[in-house]
Amino acid sequence: MKIEVIGVHYSYPDGTPALQGVSLELRSGEVVSLLGPNGSGKSTLLLILAGLIEPLSGEVLLNGERISSLGTRYRKMCGILFQDPADQLLAPTVEEDVSIGPRQLDLPEEEIKDRVESVLLRLGIIDIRGKSPYKISYGQAAKVALAGLLAQDPDIYLLDEPSSSLDLYGVSFLIELIQELRDQGKIIVVASQDSELVAEISDRVYLLDRGRVVSAGKPDRVLTDIEMLTSIGIRPPTTVRIFSKVFPNAKEIPVREEDLIRKIRDFLYLVLENR
Repeated sequence: MKIEVIGVHYSYPDGTPALQGVSLELRSGEVVSLLGPNGSGKSTLLLILAGLIEPLSGEVLLNGERISSLGTRYRKMCGILFQDPADQLLAPTVEEDVSIGPRQLDLPEEEIKDRVESVLLRLGIIDIRGKSPYKISYGQAAKVALAGLLAQDPDIYLLDEPSSSLDLYGVSFLIELIQELRDQGKIIVVASQDSELVAEISDRVYLLDRGRVVSAGKPDRVLTDIEMLTSIGIRPPTTVRIFSKVFPNAKEIPVREEDLIRKIRDFLYLVLENR
């Protein structure tokens, strides 16, 4: 499965440009991150990918077909997690809210019940299943929104700032979950300002600034361009900042924590060998 975004333009109702000729490609079994500061167009691009708004020009294709022509078939394949969970919590109780996605798929009642219970257990929120989504903590609400998406089990996951309301444990769980979804062959798109998260999860990164793609490629290329990242207001990953200070002339800079540890271990081994 492949999604192509080709020359997409979009402007807000007041005429302010949101996206200016954005093109990108998404494939099954791949995590693509949209990295950029506030106002870079990340959330707007997710809404277009979800089919919730249409570009003013350009096109979005799924396996060569315009998503606008696929109607409900595409919307059932695609699930979006909004940055603010309040934007997608609708039902009187947590349990009912999480069941909305599966019900839209016309699944048997027993399967809906099993899906809902399974994701509530996995996210550790089974004890609030009967509560109102509006009377729980913000962190719990974020988990309920994520549970609804997982219960739907779409082919395409669109995640807007998914780490913004999570604690350290929650972020670790999120990283594991995204890796699991990738292994299942899903398309995963993550919009984020968090270069640390992007470094850990991404197969490819598109760097956005003021509605344009200013850099694209593998994480070890995009995330090691410290000058580019800082110029648009993105803090480079800690691994990149540390390694660049310690080894300023290094040609290969690690972006993931485990790669940094391996590089330092290899360096120390060479030092000890040559003593």
